[in-house]
Amino acid sequence: MMTGMMEKMVEKMGPMGCGPDMMKKGMEMRERIMGSGFNPQEMCRQMTSAVTKAVEMGSYATPEVRALFEDWVGEVEKEIINVIAQSGQSNPGSIAQKLRIKEDSVIFFISRLAQQKKIKISAIELGDADTGNGSEEAAMEK
Repeated sequence: MMTGMMEKMVEKMGPMGCGPDMMKKGMEMRERIMGSGFNPQEMCRQMTSAVTKAVEMGSYATPEVRALFEDWVGEVEKEIINVIAQSGQSNPGSIAQKLRIKEDSVIFFISRLAQQKKIKISAIELGDADTGNGSEEAAMEK
């Protein structure tokens, strides 16, 4: 539970702070979170490490590599636009099958195209996150 020092601090907070009950509830919540195995310091360390790695990897890319990547992205986006233009409407799963890439990749490109106002997203439905729709597997098998 709370240490003697924390109890004294809670008493001193009184009407000026959030009150002793609120402070006690906050401390109890902290103890539950820490007891559940969640370690905010470890989470921060992992996030910092991931950011550092991303910056490091980005620093290796020369302007030529970045330009090639952007060219490739543009080509994939053109292919997606062509698939949509041919069918009138489409969904990420069917585009993934036609282009033989993962559905997650198609969703990334669709998001970019929608932000650039090159396509319009007109419907969103709830999916079954547990079972998936199998389109990734079908696209990868072909």
